[in-house]
Amino acid sequence: MQICSQLELQNAIENTKDNGKTSLKELLLQSHAISATELSHLIATHPEIKSNYELIKCLKAFSPTNRTKFDTAYAASLDLPFVRLSQFDFNQDALEMIQADFARNHRLIPLTLYRERLLVAMANPTDIETLNMLHFMTKHLIEPVYASEEDIDIAISQFYSPSDDEEVLKDIATENPNTANIARQEERLAADKPTVKLINNLILDAINRHASDIHIRPKEKDVEIIFRIDGELVKIRNLTRAMLNAAVARIKILGGMNIAEHRLPQDGRAKIMAREKPVDLRISIMPCIYGESVVIRILDTSAGLKSIEDLGFSPKDAEQFRHIMHKSSGLFLVTGPTGSGKSTTLYAALQEVVKRNINVITVEDPVEYHLDQVLQIQTQAAIGYTFARALRNILRHDPNAIMIGEIRDEETAKIAVESALTGHLVLSTLHTNSAASTVTRLLEIGIPAYLLRSTLLGVLAQRLVRKNCPHCQAEEVIEPSVRSLLQIGEHEIFYRGRGCDQCRGTGYRGRVAVYEQLNVTGEIKECITQNISAVELERIAIKQGMQPLTRQALSLAKLKVTSIEEVYRIRLD
Repeated sequence: MQICSQLELQNAIENTKDNGKTSLKELLLQSHAISATELSHLIATHPEIKSNYELIKCLKAFSPTNRTKFDTAYAASLDLPFVRLSQFDFNQDALEMIQADFARNHRLIPLTLYRERLLVAMANPTDIETLNMLHFMTKHLIEPVYASEEDIDIAISQFYSPSDDEEVLKDIATENPNTANIARQEERLAADKPTVKLINNLILDAINRHASDIHIRPKEKDVEIIFRIDGELVKIRNLTRAMLNAAVARIKILGGMNIAEHRLPQDGRAKIMAREKPVDLRISIMPCIYGESVVIRILDTSAGLKSIEDLGFSPKDAEQFRHIMHKSSGLFLVTGPTGSGKSTTLYAALQEVVKRNINVITVEDPVEYHLDQVLQIQTQAAIGYTFARALRNILRHDPNAIMIGEIRDEETAKIAVESALTGHLVLSTLHTNSAASTVTRLLEIGIPAYLLRSTLLGVLAQRLVRKNCPHCQAEEVIEPSVRSLLQIGEHEIFYRGRGCDQCRGTGYRGRVAVYEQLNVTGEIKECITQNISAVELERIAIKQGMQPLTRQALSLAKLKVTSIEEVYRIRLD
């Protein structure tokens, strides 16, 4: 069954009959989205797969780029239409027949009334119990069609969120605006069901859209809700200003903050369960001229950890990276700005280190992923338990390898270097632009050159670039000045996604790391002196075989993985 338009859907429903269904496995193999060997291995290694619905979910996690092929095969195996909800004109009467909570909990959304039947898009159309409940609730015959979970989640957020807002506004309207005890009023509103539901659904919507951050920005006349998706800020919707105080109060309660404090910035954290998965939230509240601004960082601790093979290294760099992880002592640093994937790379390194059956201890803020084989420590700045203090303590805890979440100051840097010198493998991150500038930065903050020569094993500088949507690539128009800056030939052709339903009109889908890896060879060790410049060190590293980050990004653009627009954005001059 191919993807149906709205007109084709009615014909498909009218003519649905048993046409001798082909099995899902046969359809998957026919689509060439997965090989027979890969499919057999996936089923064998995932004993939780008990149905075709669970198989499709697992397949989409295994190969996100082939989601449409998997969805189409699944719909065809059920002999049901596969509907793209972004192309559908929803019927308001149909939407009102099913409550928002029921739609969210069962991953479905009503589409339209067709004669005596109610058409409902479902992520799992084989759920007979839910179909029976729908029939009982609506008093209509239910005609299921298939839509992806991602499409359903976004449609629910789009069409049911306004009703959530109305509930909160009704609740606020009953309050006396002249109430003397404002803090008590806000606390009551924050605990009321409509506000709780609003914030819960906002967080769930962000998780469903794979957002890393939620921004709640107060403006003069309204409040903007913005998600950071694939590193870019995407405006989702607006709230009325009347809802701001109740929403912020609820978030403060969630993060364990002072609900009565409106003049000072506050930080908090919370752990929630979203669709049976643990999710950590890091919350920052900042007073501004129109009210309190909120940013919620979403950390999905259940997300699959990446291995070294998943990081996208070249075979040569992957081999060198792995060799470093099997060293008995030394310092290895991953550098880049916030949100460049440094933690993901460090955790991939940790998974290689633990293969050696040694004592590994981490000091993090926050602990982003949980590893059974590793002793993980959370810093507590409020009580003075900083990175430096934690490091002094864990050195007496017999570690072989130490991972420091971030080197933030001179004291932590010195302890890290001294730990590497005394027989420990130390992994950490640092906020510098390039691999070569990391060395000069450590020298500038007071690390003696002779210590760096003795301990530094390597530096990996990285960024994340957005990947072109494979469904809508078109030739990219490049400004002459950009070609000149990146030294691109006048007739070289590159590609960029033009925007489609698959990528929500952005032209991009997912991200990939680009990097430069400086391996400290004997020649580079000799060059590490107190007066060495980053430019000179980079020149030597390139001579030794390091591929600069910008050049590596360009090589991905030539393979159509990303665009020149992205290369220009993350370039290192």
